[in-house]
Amino acid sequence: MAVPSLKMYRSDTMVEVGTEVSPIDFGLCLAGQTTDLPYELILYNDKDGLLDSDDAKELVLSLLQMNVIEEWISDGTPSQTFTMIFIPLVTGSEEVTVDGDEWVRVDDFTSSNPDSEHYTLDYTTGVLTFGNGARGKIPTIGSTIQNNYIPDLNIYGKEVYNSLWVEVMSAGLIPTPPNNINVDIELGEKIDDDYVRTIHYPIIISVAGVWDNISKTGTNYYTSGSFDANTGIITLGSTMTAPNPYIEYVYTIKDDNETNYSQIGLLTKHVLENPIPKNNAKRIFARVTIPPTADTESGAFIQVRLRVEYEF
Repeated sequence: MAVPSLKMYRSDTMVEVGTEVSPIDFGLCLAGQTTDLPYELILYNDKDGLLDSDDAKELVLSLLQMNVIEEWISDGTPSQTFTMIFIPLVTGSEEVTVDGDEWVRVDDFTSSNPDSEHYTLDYTTGVLTFGNGARGKIPTIGSTIQNNYIPDLNIYGKEVYNSLWVEVMSAGLIPTPPNNINVDIELGEKIDDDYVRTIHYPIIISVAGVWDNISKTGTNYYTSGSFDANTGIITLGSTMTAPNPYIEYVYTIKDDNETNYSQIGLLTKHVLENPIPKNNAKRIFARVTIPPTADTESGAFIQVRLRVEYEF
């Protein structure tokens, strides 16, 4: 299975998402509730490829990473503490900001002065602590404090990473017109002298010909032959001894047309039934459900990155 690099976009802005710098943002999520992604994902096959690499097939969706962003308002008191919802945290994964300015983690406030923008964070207990004004600066009253972090594999983290939170559903196509695509010439798979097969197993509408060369000169071995629209196997009209069949055919894009969501995680993957031809895309719907046992009365912002594995 190849490492993924198919692109994903927001359907409303067509901005690429799912990357390190632009994760898929579910916004504010509450415990015990399902939050739908407020936009559809457009999974786009940008691989122009050569003869045998037009369609991305055997598509697999899984969860690559999840970030939690928690937010509080400073009350201006010394030594304020805030406890993360999903503990323990991945060590060093946090980004703590006060009104958008990033502060620095220290082991303790021993060397901090009144203006030091420092904090301490216990990755096991999830307790975030600020200074008392003498040792470490106090966040200004009314300022917005945020922590963007990655939960470790705890009771909540395992649910996130393994299967229980994020769900996806593939329904709808965004084809390059026309929906029926003509493959001018493609290197196929030879089964024997009487049978060949298209590499991508598309839904074939018609076959124009099978030749033993890329220029389509000489014998058209498909004349008087037939094909199986579902398997891509072509029965030749005349025997071909040459090793490489070059095929011209017309196929149509097939919608997965899923009606139910599938849970995904690092270990739980969802396989899409149909390939994506080059320069075409699928519509992917996503949602996240936080277990009711999670302590998120005030809510947490959830961001994820999806892995898209595929073969050509």
